[in-house]
Amino acid sequence: MAEPEAPQHKTTLDTGKQQVGEVYATSLLKAAEQAGETTAVLAEFESLVEDVLNVNPRIESILGSPRIAHNEKVSIINKAFQGKVTKTFLNFLKVASKHGRLDCLRVTYASFREQLFAQQGQLEVKVTTAKELDQATRDSMKAALSSAFDATVELVLNVDPKLIGGSLIRVGDTVYDGSVANRLERVRELAKDNTIREIRIATERFSADS
Repeated sequence: MAEPEAPQHKTTLDTGKQQVGEVYATSLLKAAEQAGETTAVLAEFESLVEDVLNVNPRIESILGSPRIAHNEKVSIINKAFQGKVTKTFLNFLKVASKHGRLDCLRVTYASFREQLFAQQGQLEVKVTTAKELDQATRDSMKAALSSAFDATVELVLNVDPKLIGGSLIRVGDTVYDGSVANRLERVRELAKDNTIREIRIATERFSADS
């Protein structure tokens, strides 16, 4: 995997990490495509985030710590992943470690998914509701959003009991507040015009029976 160039400018810490994540994700995606391993790398990255970082925050702290030397991190990476993941993904982790960017794994993963899905005509939509949606509601929402955004929508569902009424829908960095009532037809019109900046989706119609 070729070493990506670091972003030239820094703003806030979060914005800086986001920029780094996008750069590394682009480089990783290119390397995975050249090796014919995009599906495998996506699965490996997802497992790293879901099964390792989410389960053991200490490991995430160790990998992201600037106080731990690169060679120590490489040793950890080799023991944990060598022979278990693709060479492409293993090289990515080592390159990120070399440049002190293992603290950006989560944003890199998110950007990698987003870029890969965009290439495949898919769109990841994160939906947060006050209570869990039944399958019929999920199917209706997925079909409606796929039509609205002219893409194959993959729903990522979350439940937040503190959310009062409606839902929050996140597409990339844009959040559509479902608690503000708007018609789905308006969403379709704006999406077709590629002007979704002002969209607010009301999903009470989807969750009324849930």
